Amino acid sequence: MSGNASEKATPPWRVLIVDDDPASRSTVAAQLSPVGYHLRLVPSGEEALAAVREEPPDIVLLDVMMPGLTGLDVCRRLRERLREDYIPIILITALDERDDVLQGLGAGADDFLRKPVQSAELRARVSNLLKVREYYRLVASERDKALATVDALRQQVLQADRLATLGTFAAGVSHELNNIAQVLRAALELPSPDSPGAAEGEEMPTPEVLDHVLNHVTELARTILRMARPTEGLLPETDLRRTLEEVRNMLRITGRARHARLVVTVPEQACVIRASPVHAQQVFLNLLGNAADAVADMPQPVIEAGVRAAPGGQLEAWVQDNGPGMPEEVLGRIFEPFFTTKPPGAGTGLGLPVVKQLVESWGGRLHVHSQPGRGTRMVMEIPAASATHSVEARP
Repeated sequence: MSGNASEKATPPWRVLIVDDDPASRSTVAAQLSPVGYHLRLVPSGEEALAAVREEPPDIVLLDVMMPGLTGLDVCRRLRERLREDYIPIILITALDERDDVLQGLGAGADDFLRKPVQSAELRARVSNLLKVREYYRLVASERDKALATVDALRQQVLQADRLATLGTFAAGVSHELNNIAQVLRAALELPSPDSPGAAEGEEMPTPEVLDHVLNHVTELARTILRMARPTEGLLPETDLRRTLEEVRNMLRITGRARHARLVVTVPEQACVIRASPVHAQQVFLNLLGNAADAVADMPQPVIEAGVRAAPGGQLEAWVQDNGPGMPEEVLGRIFEPFFTTKPPGAGTGLGLPVVKQLVESWGGRLHVHSQPGRGTRMVMEIPAASATHSVEARP
């Protein structure tokens, strides 16, 4: 009986026929031969597994009752081995008990035929299951294409994220360098104490303050290098009292807070945290600089800053101003990179995002309290370093 054109396959489907009885193998082969399948006949379960390893077929016709590995054994092993590839399996047997059918289906078979097999039924069952296999192959192909597309899009997103991170990082470094440049520029432009233009009683920059600036720039460079070659290591200890004094001296040199009354409150005992001294300076420089800008137009500008011990092994540091405060819509966006309410050229919008990131990297939290007409208060809650490792307090 010859098959019609729709049963033909190009290239021909590969059919593996497994039966220990030569006559049964030949009969099934003769029934399928007119369709144009590529047939392979093997007499045992062991040889069937070897044949699948050598060249996976598109469908397996498997006798149940065989010596050695039975058809059920082979079916189970094929299902275990071919997890990523769906290959239809038809069990062919003389058994007709319902339990036998259920066992076969439970072993992973897709269909069940009883001997003697009718030619038309055999070809119909094989053809239908090969259509299912073709569908699975199509789905797998589309899945692979989709995964490849997703992977390509993921790479594009990662690249865009890297570029965005690099841009933010570069802008952040520029912002920090600009802060230090203002200190250095002010130090260079101040007249010497003996010069005719020197104002009486004006504080001159000291080598100690300039040394802080040099250390700040050096540590910034080291931070950039650590980003390129990250290493594990314990953060140094920093006394926030000393940091606050260093930043106040820097602001004095630049004159940025000269228009405001700056009140600094610190305790006698050391307030030590685990953090880079330069990062601690960076936090206070940004917060105090923002406060100085906020009170620039106030009739009696006041900035308060301080640090103190808090319950639970915490330290609390704050910067407060009596400026105009912030409305809700601004308060909700102050930690967005590049968001700023300052005029063009007067701010990058990176100061507060950097401050928040640094404080959180120390295991702390940053709180903002601000209302229109009532000023702004920035509060940092930071874990104190272990008392056994605390640094000696500065006199």
